[in-house]
Amino acid sequence: METIPKVDCLKIGYLQKPHGIKGEVVLQFEPEYESSLEEMPTLFLEIDGLLVPFFIQDEGLRFRSGETALILFDWIDDEEQARKICGTSVYIHKDDWIDDAEELSLHALVGYTLFDTERGKIGSILEVNDYAGNLILSVEYNKQEVLVPFNEDFLTRFDEEKREMELQCPEGIFDL
Repeated sequence: METIPKVDCLKIGYLQKPHGIKGEVVLQFEPEYESSLEEMPTLFLEIDGLLVPFFIQDEGLRFRSGETALILFDWIDDEEQARKICGTSVYIHKDDWIDDAEELSLHALVGYTLFDTERGKIGSILEVNDYAGNLILSVEYNKQEVLVPFNEDFLTRFDEEKREMELQCPEGIFDL
């Protein structure tokens, strides 16, 4: 039997723990592989040093956040079987990786200068956090950290070259 060499694959994360009693598992993955996961019917699990293909059931992938997903594999249909594969590293074939480099990752906004349509320059974006799909920018404002909710509808200007973005921020957010 021929196996797939690890050098031809990319490690995207690992299986954390079972979820429920029907064989579902929690996949912890790196955010840059989210688009690849959406398109992948097969993942490779590292078992005894070899990469073994596991097929995702139809409708067997549900994202919980930008870094975790629930997966239901073919032939894994109870908690005991799911527990046996937990802790294993998860890979995809390099050819199946969808490079989102063309699209700016929200986490790449760290270091950008944030402007508000009313107040002008606010400060540097220190961190971008994803709380169950709600993006929060951590920004330095008047020597304090302020948490600013991010929503594309509030975006009024974005300059990738100058590393600046302007939002119409919620009223009173900087008065706290």
